[in-house]
Amino acid sequence: MCEHCKRYNTYPAWCQLCDPPKMTQEITSGDKNIGDCIKKFQLKATAFEKVIEWTPFDRLKNIKIIGEGGFGTVYLATWLDGKRTVEGDNSVGYVRFRSKSCEVALKTLPGSQTSTSSFLTEFQNHMQCRLEGSELEVYGLTQNTENGQYMMVYQYANRGNLHDFLTKYFRELVWQKKIKTTCGHFLRFVSNS
Repeated sequence: MCEHCKRYNTYPAWCQLCDPPKMTQEITSGDKNIGDCIKKFQLKATAFEKVIEWTPFDRLKNIKIIGEGGFGTVYLATWLDGKRTVEGDNSVGYVRFRSKSCEVALKTLPGSQTSTSSFLTEFQNHMQCRLEGSELEVYGLTQNTENGQYMMVYQYANRGNLHDFLTKYFRELVWQKKIKTTCGHFLRFVSNS
């Protein structure tokens, strides 16, 4: 039961009526367009684990480049706060907490330090893929305090880049899995064309 409205939760430890508006109070990006985008996705969140948030750059450590290409740069970092998670079951209840620090991927776009609109377009495309079943978790956004570049914070997939992954596992994957895996990359291509 929701402690606030006393109705049944719509997801473990999540009340769709009460929780999304509470989450929107945590945005501290300093950029109105970024803040509005995050708020939009926070209001659409359907579970505690799926809330998109602003991640202060000083909460990301051990940042190193793991890939570069025409669509941006990808970094590996340690997120000190860790991702949102829920544990428990119906018999004892559910508890919200943050996992201990974890590895995340940070992705930039060329020119994202000067234009938030192109960066937000790609971020929204990633979020659309997530809504349509992409298995890659998106945690939020951050901004590099040294160069002003915006970055997406998302799940670190340690199986290498998309080309290498599909080459190695192509025969083992069913078409539905191949489509889900490439969804974000296709949308990124379309949005940059």
